[in-house]
Amino acid sequence: MKYRNLHILLFLFIILSCNKSKNIETKKTSIVKSGISEQLIYDFTNQILSENGTSEFCKNIIDRKIFIAPNADSLLLEKIKSDFSKDDLNFMKIQFNEGNKFVWKNNLRDRRIIKLDTTIDNENKAKEFWDKTLDKYHCISSVGMPVFNKERNLAIIEISYNCGLLCASGGTFIYKLEKNKKWKLYKTINSWVS
Repeated sequence: MKYRNLHILLFLFIILSCNKSKNIETKKTSIVKSGISEQLIYDFTNQILSENGTSEFCKNIIDRKIFIAPNADSLLLEKIKSDFSKDDLNFMKIQFNEGNKFVWKNNLRDRRIIKLDTTIDNENKAKEFWDKTLDKYHCISSVGMPVFNKERNLAIIEISYNCGLLCASGGTFIYKLEKNKKWKLYKTINSWVS
């Protein structure tokens, strides 16, 4: 009886451990949930960064999305709903959520990845970090993870840079995949300059 209980406990421990490691693996490959591969993300981004004037000015890219506004993604989806089907919009919502956790690696051509200090916990530390970073690099770009429609022939990306007070620019762009397999700017959703 004693051994039977021990076997049951051991069996439960193994099952729970497997489920836990499965959850960890799912988190590591969250981009795969939507079926969008990192290869597609980097191929697309490398091509359009070399052609997008906003990003050509500043080649230092912060490694993650830094401005997380809970309603921003839904507002953007509202602006673009006439360009995409309902299925596409649902598919894109999944990617927006994944994009909040996405971290750029050194797979971007001709770009330097700057690590965001994730230990910043107050406004003074944030100001100090950005002041030091701008002093060192002179400008910082932010490039959001691109979001694709289901057919993977349309993509949305947010690109901006900051080089100090009244020295910033950015926008949200939709690109279309042409027959020659090159991405071409299809539409600018919004753009801004400071």
